Amino acid sequence: MLFPWKYLQKSVPLFAWSRDYNIDKAVSDLVAGITVGLTLIPQSIAYASLAGLAPQYGLYSSLCGGLIYVFFGTIPELSIAPTALLSLLTISYTKNLSFGNVHGAILLCFLAGCVELLCGIVHLGFLVDFVSSPVVSAFTSASAITIASSQVKNLIGVKFEGETFYTIWKNVFEHITELKLADTILGLSCCAVLLFMRKLKDYGAPLIDSGKKQSTFKKMIWLFSVAKNALVVVCCAAAAFVLDYYNETPFTLTGRVPTGWPNVSLPLFYLEKGNTTITFKDMLYELETGIIFVPFIAILANIGIAKAFAKGKAVDASQEMIAVGLCNIVGSVFGSYPVNASFSRAAVGSSSGIRTPLAGVYTAAMVFLAFTLLTPYFPYIPKTTLAAVIICAVIFMVELMIAQRIWKTNKLDLFPFTITFICCLVIGIEMGILIGILVDIIKVLYVSARPKVSIDQIIIGTSPGYVRITILSSMPFFSAEYVRETVLKEDLLKIGTHQYVVIDLGRIESMDYTAVMCMGELIKDLKNNEKKVFLLLDKEYIINCLKGVCGKDLVICATEWDLQNSISEHQDASATSLAIDVRNEVEKTTKL
Repeated sequence: MLFPWKYLQKSVPLFAWSRDYNIDKAVSDLVAGITVGLTLIPQSIAYASLAGLAPQYGLYSSLCGGLIYVFFGTIPELSIAPTALLSLLTISYTKNLSFGNVHGAILLCFLAGCVELLCGIVHLGFLVDFVSSPVVSAFTSASAITIASSQVKNLIGVKFEGETFYTIWKNVFEHITELKLADTILGLSCCAVLLFMRKLKDYGAPLIDSGKKQSTFKKMIWLFSVAKNALVVVCCAAAAFVLDYYNETPFTLTGRVPTGWPNVSLPLFYLEKGNTTITFKDMLYELETGIIFVPFIAILANIGIAKAFAKGKAVDASQEMIAVGLCNIVGSVFGSYPVNASFSRAAVGSSSGIRTPLAGVYTAAMVFLAFTLLTPYFPYIPKTTLAAVIICAVIFMVELMIAQRIWKTNKLDLFPFTITFICCLVIGIEMGILIGILVDIIKVLYVSARPKVSIDQIIIGTSPGYVRITILSSMPFFSAEYVRETVLKEDLLKIGTHQYVVIDLGRIESMDYTAVMCMGELIKDLKNNEKKVFLLLDKEYIINCLKGVCGKDLVICATEWDLQNSISEHQDASATSLAIDVRNEVEKTTKL
């Protein structure tokens, strides 16, 4: 059979989980899908403005993710749609494009999807494991602070340009006298209401809660809290509509939004602008590193969220890459900018009792209704309300308390965490995470270059015993000289009373040429200090390498038993030799 059933189930997980789909799961998915939709619609509108695009592009970007992920996704809780982080990255790469930010965002979505799909096909999911948790946490926290800071201008109704944390707040204080009182009051009020409603969820109960009976009142409180974004946006838009009816516009509004379907077509790969033709090569040149960096961040976030909601199961990182890649490729045809999973939406889906990825279809249906029936009312949404939605969504992504846990676990990990956090705020989130990864690599190399060496005195009965040198980790070429220097600087070996030295290489899996040569030099140095050297080693390849450097007379023991016997034999031989020398000396003295 050309395409075995098991291979098809792995490539298209829909065929695996749909076999035992039932009414109970369908009802759970329906409730969860609608609940996630209530969170997604106002978020996507807000994130579109964060990406520098009109509100409808946020809805366009939310349409295909759920539909594609049904077929290729593995984690039911994941909702592939606009996120604050990718929205911020999108505007940073598309705001000054010669062929327009809209075309640039859609093309970036397509290219990011191609990169993600390619990474999944060639099984590069393991690469995500090379980015440590401290770097990811620092990047996430700094990004959340930057995103929240970028919305302060909309919250208070001022206009200025700024990208990094420093430039944003510098401009805020320079333009503080220009703030609009109505926008500021509304924005702060929305923040207060959103935070209160978020806390209210703790006193409610999910609609589906593992079979436990809960009161209808608690369920309504929980649903009220989950739909907080939608309720705040609708109430503020209604208030703005009423005020506009009486010719009052105290708030800065979103503006006109086109009604109906998006323009379904492939992204533009060239563009005629006046007498100039902008080629695909020119577009790639203008998008710069965004073609690589945007999919990298999307993959990193997607797999991180997938692991958080996998419930102990192994996450197929490569399959997740394929799923999010196809979501972006197909989404670009419907006018989407780059999308990935959101932790907040995943949490809502999990709390709502989601069972399978089919819930994404119901979420997509709600999005479809939103951009076909509700777009005439979008112009009345105040910008400050959308800013409040974004700020209250991202501030809980800040994980600064993790620094305390890192300090208690491994203080060295604070170095990449701190460097990443500061660089993301000061230089920018793109360069910040790259610098953080570089620092992480340097830290790993430093630790590898300084393997732990244990040097102990071993006493056997009444004999002087021996010194045991144990190399506790691998010994690559860049750590070999350090091991040699660490051993030789020990006075215990240079002037100590111990004649015998045991070098335990049992934990070493392999040794390169440099390590073998350094070990040979160490053995020679010890012998020059009149030490008898024994090697505890059972790997034939390393034994042959060391014999080639140190000669055939090297004493090598495969087990502890062999080692003890060899030392005892040498001690007995030394004692016999010493007795013979003493007897000869006595005989010479007697003759004289």
